[in-house]
Amino acid sequence: MNFRNFCLSFSCGLLLCFVGQASAQRTQVGYDDLVAEVGPTLETGAGILVSQIEANTGNADNGVFQYLANEADSQLSGKTIIDGSGISTGTSGHATTTVGRFYYGNNSSLAPGITNITGYDANDWLDRVLGAEGNLDPLAQDFRVSNHSWVARPNQVSEEAAVDILRRVDFIANQNDSSIIVGVDNGSTRPLPRLLSQGYNSISVGRSNGGHSSDETDLYGAGRIKPEIVVPTNTTSRATGFASGAAALLHEKAQNTSPNASRNEVIKAALLAGATKEEFPDWDRTTSRPLDEEFGAGELNIFNSYFIIEGGEFDGEAGDPVNQIDEFGWDYEENLNPGESLFYEIESSLGLQDLSAILTWNIDVIDNDAGVNFDPTTELADLNLALYDSTGSFLGNLLDSSESSVDNLEHIFFANTLGAGTYTLEVSNVGDFSTDFGFAFRFNSVPEPSSSLFIFGAIVGFSTIRSRRRRNSADIQE
Repeated sequence: MNFRNFCLSFSCGLLLCFVGQASAQRTQVGYDDLVAEVGPTLETGAGILVSQIEANTGNADNGVFQYLANEADSQLSGKTIIDGSGISTGTSGHATTTVGRFYYGNNSSLAPGITNITGYDANDWLDRVLGAEGNLDPLAQDFRVSNHSWVARPNQVSEEAAVDILRRVDFIANQNDSSIIVGVDNGSTRPLPRLLSQGYNSISVGRSNGGHSSDETDLYGAGRIKPEIVVPTNTTSRATGFASGAAALLHEKAQNTSPNASRNEVIKAALLAGATKEEFPDWDRTTSRPLDEEFGAGELNIFNSYFIIEGGEFDGEAGDPVNQIDEFGWDYEENLNPGESLFYEIESSLGLQDLSAILTWNIDVIDNDAGVNFDPTTELADLNLALYDSTGSFLGNLLDSSESSVDNLEHIFFANTLGAGTYTLEVSNVGDFSTDFGFAFRFNSVPEPSSSLFIFGAIVGFSTIRSRRRRNSADIQE
């Protein structure tokens, strides 16, 4: 199927986000607190291979292809932009100022240490890299993070073609073990794009102000909520770039922590479990719907996500756990068979609050053709996540559960204070297929009571983020 004639529309606007605004956004997502806590050794995304796929802002019919970021931009000084498609005739303002500055800008992103960025024209990426033209196998690549600040709306791609592309994207996420960050459309009344936000193994991004399309998926597995996370920017393109920078920072942190931390399921779980909800008074989820219908898991918070990765791996146990998990941490399990469960125990002498746990796993896309053609079938496991009060007895009282039958993630968020006791998180496979999974969690221990009114006043004056710092450890979406 030839996508060369597939027109990815876009809207251009004035550049509103200067470094000062980017600085405010970095503060809002916990970056300044993270810098203050970690200091000069904080990871920057250095050494992480990334790609940036952009809709052409030139006129392809006239041979003008503009999809690369401009190295001459002041925020991109020192970056090397590689032409992955090999057809560029110029640079793109959208790729530079709307995405690049927020993805890997020197003073405007969460990953200023990224130095090598491979850019692709979206049509070429669909045709050649994904292999959609000619039904070829997708090309293997070694990018840890890929940014897609473009969309294809329902009137721009058929359902059949969209499903084929989404399945291919999920395949390369597994094949390359990469974080594929995709944006939803701008405008709260617009339908959910068919590309690329309706995939399983990617991370879909919206805006904290709600000015984005949000809905249940309507193809390739209907009923899943998108987007999965939001960012405090005024366009989904910038939000997607910002989230991609966060993923790159976490990938570098993961490389410095443990091989399992670099798995894309763990990075996704850490990003979503770290997200905050206090910005959204009406945020909610249900037992069968793990995410909020507008804001997903909540607003990106790099401080929380970073310390989830730093917290280390805690292996789930097949029975009543012997070991306890800490306030921040994660797990990666290579195989959970149908009917099996793993358990994670929390011991709290004073109580805990703001418990956030995310379970993620990938849809398995199997290529049944040993040759050059792509012949996929899919297998989707069905996992559940539950929280129990085990103070009196193991799994004595079920407090909450996340049991979606259509999603490849589950989420428990318990904002209220839980009293002193023993609590257990259970990951169970209730489906027909075995799977690996990523699991991430965080919670706050209730502070020790103080007899000093002055100290108490100082404590309550801190923000939620600062309370966590007391631990010791191609359609352009303009």
